[in-house]
Amino acid sequence: MNCDYLIKNGTIVDGSGKKAFYGSVAVKDGKILEVLANSAAVEALEESSLKVLDAEGLTVCPGFIDMHSHADWVMPLDDHPSILTPLLEQGVTTVIGGNCGFSPAPLVQSSPYQDLLQKVTDFVADRPLDLNWESIESYFSDLEKQGIALNLAMLAGHGMLRFSLLGDKHAYPDKESLSEMEQIMDSSLEEGACGISLGLGYAPGIFSEIRELEKFAGCARNHDKILTVHLKAYTKLSGAYPLKIFGNEPHNLKALREMLEMARKTGVKMQISHMLFVGEKTWPSVDRALTMIDEAVEKGVDIAFDSFPYTCGNTTIYVVYPAWFLSNIEKNFQNRVARMRLKTEVAFIVKQLGFGLEDIQVLWGGHPELEQYEGMFFTEIANQMGCSVFDAYLEVSEVSQGKTLCLLYKYSGDDKNEEALRKVLSHPLNLFETDTILTSRGLQNPSSFGTFPRIIQKYHKEQKLFSLEEAISKMTGKSAERFGIKDRGIIADGNWADLVIFDYNQITDNTTFKELEKRPSGIKHVFINGKEVVKDGQADHTILAGQAIRV
Repeated sequence: MNCDYLIKNGTIVDGSGKKAFYGSVAVKDGKILEVLANSAAVEALEESSLKVLDAEGLTVCPGFIDMHSHADWVMPLDDHPSILTPLLEQGVTTVIGGNCGFSPAPLVQSSPYQDLLQKVTDFVADRPLDLNWESIESYFSDLEKQGIALNLAMLAGHGMLRFSLLGDKHAYPDKESLSEMEQIMDSSLEEGACGISLGLGYAPGIFSEIRELEKFAGCARNHDKILTVHLKAYTKLSGAYPLKIFGNEPHNLKALREMLEMARKTGVKMQISHMLFVGEKTWPSVDRALTMIDEAVEKGVDIAFDSFPYTCGNTTIYVVYPAWFLSNIEKNFQNRVARMRLKTEVAFIVKQLGFGLEDIQVLWGGHPELEQYEGMFFTEIANQMGCSVFDAYLEVSEVSQGKTLCLLYKYSGDDKNEEALRKVLSHPLNLFETDTILTSRGLQNPSSFGTFPRIIQKYHKEQKLFSLEEAISKMTGKSAERFGIKDRGIIADGNWADLVIFDYNQITDNTTFKELEKRPSGIKHVFINGKEVVKDGQADHTILAGQAIRV
């Protein structure tokens, strides 16, 4: 029997967690025809193969699954293959979009809040989108007509749906509105969304009551699908909760406890998004947080989490503002009393956290006047503006209307202390993600370029936190299983041929905090659905091999 590709003589790490073995992989019609260990069978197949790739000295594994991505906002664009090149060239073949409560679909197409929806998309979309779809299915159909560079599975975002139906009304929805949101979510899950996402650190999720969130947890549970949660707080003290000087449970642990209780009460399968501990004084809470999760699992709660292997992460400039300031932010920018109150709260939180506005770097200004500050930290920006760091931060926030994208540091550690990060990365319930917001503007998060090579290079090879088989399994098979994605994530007969071929000795993340955008070393070839999309480390933008994955 002939095949399209024969990848022979490689060390195969199949994504299941089982020990690596020497063998070959035959690919035909986009799928894995056969995994071979017998040299005679390989020789016979080689004669009838259209293309043969000798992987002697190389490692063959399933394509990496970025299980927390925001690439869904870029994929409708004609030039998305170019924008998403960093993902392809680090071995990502499948992304899971719709995270943090924000997905391009589902929407209420007749929504009178189109201006608000466009404003919301400004910090995740490369440029304005038409948003001319309504359902998950219509979004997928549009992408299939256009063609996509990577496989895409989708979560249905609670925040975007709520905005499209209720605008910026943050009160508990009336019975009719809540029922309509539930019906739309039900339809989204039936159409193939792999779950529902909540973004509780951002409006409108930050204002949503637990009784509302429980409705959507119930929707996901009824369809046996996952609920992902961006927690309300990842810091010891957060503006998401009332500030108290004494007797206050750390806010990150309070936010986690609330979601563990909701998972227990509703029975939903829950994924805590990007398990972070922001600020030096938050880092010590890692042990208690992981213990809380372990105890919940022992009691039967289905919960896991994910993380990225960096001590920095991208987000919108608005993320540091407390709920009360966000609720009327445009007026509060102009209100002297509100600014004074905010300044007092920020000073208090900075002292308590060991993290401040000076630990924030601008990736994209979000306004022509602010492009000059891209790549600069707010201490440098303040010096250039001739004002305090606080005033510089508010000035940039107001001018950009929240569009500025930033890189926040001291996430679970710094360049001298990564103890909290290592504990998260090595935990059995942790999966790996990039959480990058890739665009064609400004600078990009280093995780866009080096996440998966970094896990292998730094945390497997150098620090020995886990075996190669375990690392690959978390990047592939376990992620696919967690999100209900079938026929991917494992190198096995009949599965889709999403494959990465890398040099174990060379694989390296080359990014630094000063050089955020450097391609990795060691990723030699990448296949998506049987098509070679990366050859000798270089992506081919003309090949649109991805599929919309309906779960």
